[in-house]
Amino acid sequence: MHVPTAPTAPVSHHRRPQFHLPPHPSASWGVPAVLAVFYGGWVMFVTHNQGSTIPTAAIFGVVSAAVVGALCYALGRMTPGLMPELRAVLYGTVLGCALGFLHSVSGGSVYRSSGIGLGAGLVMVGMSFYVFHVRAEHPRE
Repeated sequence: MHVPTAPTAPVSHHRRPQFHLPPHPSASWGVPAVLAVFYGGWVMFVTHNQGSTIPTAAIFGVVSAAVVGALCYALGRMTPGLMPELRAVLYGTVLGCALGFLHSVSGGSVYRSSGIGLGAGLVMVGMSFYVFHVRAEHPRE
């Protein structure tokens, strides 16, 4: 009979070590800056296509980019310590407001712009809530 006489060690599943680099410090301002440039350009393009002059559309785009960039920077800096539910609501609010505003700039009615913003915001809340909870339940090893 081949029965072990000493207790055996539990079987360990050896995994290769995973190296997770922290984000580069410039990502805290780089990502909001890129989002702001794209959003401001989009607002400028839509505003100009609706009949505004180029300088007016440019001012509108720059102001929109500054607001979105500041909000994204503030979200990135302040939300990592918050509860996942509150973080999800804040991300959804920013996206909903941004898309609703963009639709209103393109000539949509107030009700339709509000509906599009609310729908996009709710989808973002659901997706970010899921992502934040998955990260909280399964931390990186």
